[in-house]
Amino acid sequence: MASFSPSSGTPHSTTPSVEQYVEAIADLLTRDKVCSVSEIAEQVQVSRPAASRAVRELVEKDLVTHKAYGYVDLTDKGRSLADVLTARHEAVLAFLQNVLRYEPEWADQEACRLEHQIGDELAARLLALSRFFEEDPVLARRWRRTVAAIAKDPLRSGGEDEG
Repeated sequence: MASFSPSSGTPHSTTPSVEQYVEAIADLLTRDKVCSVSEIAEQVQVSRPAASRAVRELVEKDLVTHKAYGYVDLTDKGRSLADVLTARHEAVLAFLQNVLRYEPEWADQEACRLEHQIGDELAARLLALSRFFEEDPVLARRWRRTVAAIAKDPLRSGGEDEG
């Protein structure tokens, strides 16, 4: 699991949309070493003109480099943002799986959505809580029983531990 530092935070000028494009580009570059605007459009599930506009915005923010009809690459600033987003995703995912006990596939989908809505300090605290449960098996078992009771009867369970 990646370490997470709140001081590495993303600038507040980034929007969830900008973050989504940076993540998509980072993912494509990891897989294929190069990426085009068409591939970005496919990854983000938007039209090519929409992806082209987004890439121009990312160039203006110094997050990517791109020459007309050429490949898109992340700048150092873009790579740093992608690294922070990856760490934030992993922090949320660990919390959803290890603390709230959600199934991996659902947890990953929710982490993708939530990582753009929370700040770095909250992500760091979620990761710390997840690690806390990993390090204390007795408390983790008690918590699993509580979560199981809530799952069986979410409206009636107050989350009390019965054992």
